[in-house]
Amino acid sequence: MGALAKTYAFSAGTPIVAAQVNDNFDDVVDWATGTPTLSTSGSATTISGTLSVSELATFSDQIYLNGSNQELVYEGSTSDAYETFLRARDATADRLIYLPDAAGTVSLAGDGNASDIISNSVFN
Repeated sequence: MGALAKTYAFSAGTPIVAAQVNDNFDDVVDWATGTPTLSTSGSATTISGTLSVSELATFSDQIYLNGSNQELVYEGSTSDAYETFLRARDATADRLIYLPDAAGTVSLAGDGNASDIISNSVFN
């Protein structure tokens, strides 16, 4: 369970409204039971620092990477000094890259498996 980061400032003599106490209690219960809502639909939640997810993360829309170090990093089943990085080059236009709906291995140009490389003309 993560830390609950709620801050309320009350001045001496300020009445504390029961609804605020109830909202705080609801937030604490949500965090304790593992069902917190970080923001409402259409809103943005900003997390500064590192977000660590140790179980399944489900995304229902696009994942947008922004910044100078945009890549997906795969550690693999053994946590060691070696990772696989998936990185796109600086785009000069919007691009779509389709992965085939098939099982198999993706070949890379120059990897010695020229017979497995699909010509770009297939997609034109």
